[in-house]
Amino acid sequence: MLLLNRTLLHMAKGLWGWIFVITGLKLAVLAGTAAFARIISGFLGNAASPDLTFAQGRQAVLSALVTAAAMLCAELLTGEAEYRCTAKARQVLRTGIFSKVLELDVGNIEKIGPVSAITSSVDGVESMQIYYSKYLPGLLYSLIAPVYLFFQLREVSLIPALLLFVISFILLPVNNVFRKHIEVLKTEYWNSLEDLTGYYLESVQGLTTLKLFGRDEDRTRVLAAKSTQFNNKIMDVMKVNFSSFLLTDGLIYGGVAAAACVAARQVLSGKIAFSDGLMVLLLSFSFFSSVRQLMNATHSALAGVSAADKVEKLLDIDTARPYNPDLPMASPAFDGIRLEHVSYAYEGRQAALKDVSLDIPRGKVTALAGLSGSGKSTIAGLLMRFYDLEKGRILLEGRDYVSLTPDELRCRVIMVPQTVSLFSGSVAENLRIAAPDASDEELYEALRDVRLKDWVLSQPLGLDTDVGDAGGRLSGGQRQKIGIARALLCRAEYIIFDESTSSVDRESEEEIWNCIDELSQTRTLIIISHRLSTIQNADCIYVLENGAIAQQGTHEELMRETGLYRRLVEEQAQLEALGMEEVRHA
Repeated sequence: MLLLNRTLLHMAKGLWGWIFVITGLKLAVLAGTAAFARIISGFLGNAASPDLTFAQGRQAVLSALVTAAAMLCAELLTGEAEYRCTAKARQVLRTGIFSKVLELDVGNIEKIGPVSAITSSVDGVESMQIYYSKYLPGLLYSLIAPVYLFFQLREVSLIPALLLFVISFILLPVNNVFRKHIEVLKTEYWNSLEDLTGYYLESVQGLTTLKLFGRDEDRTRVLAAKSTQFNNKIMDVMKVNFSSFLLTDGLIYGGVAAAACVAARQVLSGKIAFSDGLMVLLLSFSFFSSVRQLMNATHSALAGVSAADKVEKLLDIDTARPYNPDLPMASPAFDGIRLEHVSYAYEGRQAALKDVSLDIPRGKVTALAGLSGSGKSTIAGLLMRFYDLEKGRILLEGRDYVSLTPDELRCRVIMVPQTVSLFSGSVAENLRIAAPDASDEELYEALRDVRLKDWVLSQPLGLDTDVGDAGGRLSGGQRQKIGIARALLCRAEYIIFDESTSSVDRESEEEIWNCIDELSQTRTLIIISHRLSTIQNADCIYVLENGAIAQQGTHEELMRETGLYRRLVEEQAQLEALGMEEVRHA
């Protein structure tokens, strides 16, 4: 019954005031209930007495009405306080979760996955807020209410008061037996929900692919099976809840009946007055109302506790990054970026890089080539400091990467990824992610550099043109160009192009590469491309194989060697020639 979750209590900052207010209002309603019971029982007990005057009767009725009105006000205020607490809890929880997510870098985001973040911040918060608005106030209330009622009744009739007091506290450990079973079921419930949410999200995102290959019906059947499994988990929880309520309600009604019988015997034997017997009967259910409220809140709060376990894993992720601004400059300082004996492995996988050393001279074009999985994108991620090194070091113009914060580093090194992420809104809003204070002229200048200015000017709204959800109203080439324009607005000296043309059409690809060629005159470029013909003019090409550098040199030098690079270039040339032949015959 005591669900004192460390994560939820830690995130309760700013909510305790509302929790105490709700508890106080509940106690005010309880005090009103006791006063109302005393007034009514006294009035009814003396109703047949010839000594009861009209004035006394009127006073009793007025007192009961005033007390009832006060209780109603307290109930309404309780509802308002619970609403306010719920709203505040949602704000506090989502702010805490989102703030943590924003602290995460790419490496940690990959660990938790988008589905876990969604279920934690949406469904999880909806469950966790009940913990603050219902459970914690209910727990405090249930500990105070039986004690208060016991002292109210002990002067009236000690035996029923003692009986009701004992049963009210027996209910807590009895209900605790069911709670342990429900905790297991709630964990399974959340795992099933996360599995269903992830599968549904993946299905929606890949709907086009499923339709293309006619596999949407297969996907629907699996989704239906997962939905059924999730529904069964809900039913399992409801069955245990029903059994719990059946037992506890049996104890409650049995306790009320026993107290009523004892009070009736005492009235018949003349030990207590009829009005006292009525008061025992009227307050019997009040002994258990607090416990019943707590039990109802407990079953709901268990879902919040299960969700909190997932949130705890998110909040416990260490977002601290190695930082030592006092590291000495390398001597002599290399004018560019230098990787020295760098090794890196993703968690649970083999090493992606093994003792890699390479130079990226300032003002030059450096290209990385190799088969998929050879470590090219890992180097790009390390250059952006999405991950921290295991061995070796990276130097930026003589300064160790560890002597720079990620934000400082990314003012000088920027990347255009394989798939550019755009957000719903206008072209200008997406560009100003890189430079919030950029003028329209600066935006147009960047768009001109990527051959997109004329298209934007041709739109009725110009820079205010809506790009759609995730850039859905733009072509793949237009999205990539906006991504490059965004990188240009950063004014970064080093730009990494990580397969930046792999998802665009041939015409857009040629335009983008023309843009990159022009950028090479003024910026330091690091290019990763699957099409080796596009990197032939690079000042230096590093060929990676199995996480290590197999070859390095210019295109001409590498083509004179019998190695991986030459073989890849010849294979691509053959494939492109075959493709052109097929187009010619079509």
